[in-house]
Amino acid sequence: MTSRDLIEEMNAYYAHRAPWHDEYLSYVDDRQMEELLGPLIKRVEPMVRRRSVLEIACGTGNWTQVLSKRADSVLGVDVNESMLEIARTKTYGPGPVQFDTADAYNLNTIDRTFTAAFASDWWSHVPRPMLPRFLESLHGRLEPGAVVIFIDMLPQDDLGQIDTRFDDEGNRIDRRRLPDGQEYWVVKNFPTESEIRTVLSNRAANIEYYEDDPLKRWLVTYEVV
Repeated sequence: MTSRDLIEEMNAYYAHRAPWHDEYLSYVDDRQMEELLGPLIKRVEPMVRRRSVLEIACGTGNWTQVLSKRADSVLGVDVNESMLEIARTKTYGPGPVQFDTADAYNLNTIDRTFTAAFASDWWSHVPRPMLPRFLESLHGRLEPGAVVIFIDMLPQDDLGQIDTRFDDEGNRIDRRRLPDGQEYWVVKNFPTESEIRTVLSNRAANIEYYEDDPLKRWLVTYEVV
């Protein structure tokens, strides 16, 4: 499968996964999420305060709720309207929140710029050859000096996959089955700190990397140059 084939397969997977998405994430409400992800939220909070935030692959709006309590404003984008329909039913604020459909690899459809960007569990789904294109697309919607925050999973195997393989580009690809029996191939990479820094070289300043072992998450922040 080409990178574009993989992306289309994942888009279809998440479009059909929307009704079960929050259940898969063990999401109950924003209060429970604040308690569960407290250590990560404490690190994110000062970086989004008084900023306009572009959230990539916002899904059903779980992190959007967190960001909206701290940022000046949030635009959550996702390629799947089925995800955004659920996100729009949740409570946000006090900062204004909007949602829109957008392709993360072509964000020129967004007609404004932002002072911060955020994405959770997104980097791992980007096929390796597509990372430069995604970052170019993202940085094109950000103002100079904007802060970027990525959170994603540390290596783990129990992700509900029924099969795993690696392609010629080094992408880990999991076969996953939804409750209705449909199956899809999903890219799920686990980059090292060194790999992340290499991709960001010449694109970012003040790169900081952090791992939270109890939450099995890594976090990287930087400023757009």
